[in-house]
Amino acid sequence: MIKYLKEYRFYITLFLFLLIPVIALDTSTRAPRDYRFYDRVILAVTSPIQTAISWSLEQAVDLTQGYLYLWNVKSQNTHLFEENRKLLGQIASLKEAENENVRLREILNFQEKMKLESIIARVIAKDVSTEFRAVRLNRGENAGIKKGMAVITYEGVVGRVLRTTATTSDVVTILDLLSAVDAVGERSRARGVVEGLTDELCQMKFTLRTDDIQPGDFLLSSGLGGIFPRGVAVGTVSKVKKKQFGISQEIEVKPAVDFTKLEEVMVVLNQKVEVIEKPIEPKTAKAEKASDKNGKTEKTAGAKPAGKTPRVPKPKKVAEPAPPPGGTE
Repeated sequence: MIKYLKEYRFYITLFLFLLIPVIALDTSTRAPRDYRFYDRVILAVTSPIQTAISWSLEQAVDLTQGYLYLWNVKSQNTHLFEENRKLLGQIASLKEAENENVRLREILNFQEKMKLESIIARVIAKDVSTEFRAVRLNRGENAGIKKGMAVITYEGVVGRVLRTTATTSDVVTILDLLSAVDAVGERSRARGVVEGLTDELCQMKFTLRTDDIQPGDFLLSSGLGGIFPRGVAVGTVSKVKKKQFGISQEIEVKPAVDFTKLEEVMVVLNQKVEVIEKPIEPKTAKAEKASDKNGKTEKTAGAKPAGKTPRVPKPKKVAEPAPPPGGTE
């Protein structure tokens, strides 16, 4: 049987290809209820084949469309990722500008409140050596900054200018051992000198053992010395240790300024100090006239005359005694 099928497979195939169109035409001219027996047999045989071919075509189309869709999604995802990265950078820049504006606004408000002649400078570097605890500013002698000027911010005292160049200034902070700020307690008005101790703390020296200093007390600059303005925050007392003997006490102070986040500062160019002097009473017209005429000021009751020094009478010359007659022996 198989031998005959192989031998006549061409004719069998040709017969089937001719039979299928004939059956299809015959089937299309009749209603489905008029299917004959052989129609049903052919449909039963060809239906699974048609289903398999249709499923294969649908899967191929879906796979092609899915691949193309994924390719487009990948391209769009890459584009959106780059756009998102740019937008995040812009948002970060805007936030930084907003924070800088807030800090500068606070500094300007503090500057107007203190009524100080000062300029605003930016911290561009920090000293990493163990010799100084200092920062570097982007303003120098060209902006009017000189050695010894006070540097503050709206948070409190920063330090003083140590050295300058034409465009930069080095500021030694109050954390340095060379720094000294005369401070007074806001509550008890106890005085002392705040000096550097560590990278995070200061110490208050020369405070009497009998002074009322407690942890949590707020310290302000007293204005003594003429460097730092009066009333600027210095720090908060964090620890107090009174010795059994001695005249002073050990006080640790936490600075009011967070030096790890220091970015903008104020350099005080001219600290205005109000000096009250006693006015000099002007001379009267009568006294001026008398002085011009006699060269002496008018005498007051119970006072010596002012003006020229009184003349001292010269001593009279005494005549020497005559020698005895007959000459000397």
